[in-house]
Amino acid sequence: MDRYLEIKKRLMDIAQIDEKLTAVIAIGSSVRAYSAADEYSDIDLIISTYETESWLYGDMPSKLGEIMISFVEPTLGGGFERRMLYNGSLDVDLIVFTSEQMQNAVRSGAAAEVMNRGYCVMYDSMGITKLIEEYVKPDTRHITMTESEFVNRAEEFWFHTVWAAKKILRGELWTAKMCIDGYLKNHLLVMMELERYLTDKTDVWHNGRFLEKWAGEENVEMLKGCFAHYDREDMITSLKNTADIFSKNARSAAEKSGFAYPKKAEDYAYSLLKEYFA
Repeated sequence: MDRYLEIKKRLMDIAQIDEKLTAVIAIGSSVRAYSAADEYSDIDLIISTYETESWLYGDMPSKLGEIMISFVEPTLGGGFERRMLYNGSLDVDLIVFTSEQMQNAVRSGAAAEVMNRGYCVMYDSMGITKLIEEYVKPDTRHITMTESEFVNRAEEFWFHTVWAAKKILRGELWTAKMCIDGYLKNHLLVMMELERYLTDKTDVWHNGRFLEKWAGEENVEMLKGCFAHYDREDMITSLKNTADIFSKNARSAAEKSGFAYPKKAEDYAYSLLKEYFA
């Protein structure tokens, strides 16, 4: 059963009578085969309209149902997205473009990032379908970097590992936790993505989506000890564990790429962790 059937029907009814609405395209889990939509999925839509303000900040989305929560944030191609939770826990993400923004997003490749795993043109009076077919091809995500980029990221990780340790020692637990479970984890994620792609060309998605499926059993198991409670000793443990899993993935990525590894930086960071938390 399609939980969003009524919302889509109402949107199509609007498209048939509103000449200012020129395209509606569904993306995301509702139209892809891999990890297809389930009872917790949202629906992701891109629309093109001459009246972007009424869709982003006005009452046009209320014609689709009763909005319970709503906000606007920047999105791909320099546009904006209105994210809404309708009554019935129906989660709708609506990217709102002008016709020019839509065309530019397709031509520039920005739209391909959200459409290359599948899309459905639900309505098109501007002729965008042909342009999409020309520029958007099925694809998966992978990450690459130069040797200098790799070394810089590894050095940055080890620098901030020591930085977070000092914050723990000073009693700045909030700042330490945000570094350990935010800043350092972002570097860890990129390194896991790189290592997995180098290992077997794994599709690593984005922002950690479906990590449990692509990161490998060993990484997933190690991650269990990498996130801390708001507690000094727990933060120390998670910091050390985060360093260990980063080292494992970064060293493997360096070996597979033929990159130099900043062993001096890693060794010094580990020596300070040992000194600080003996």
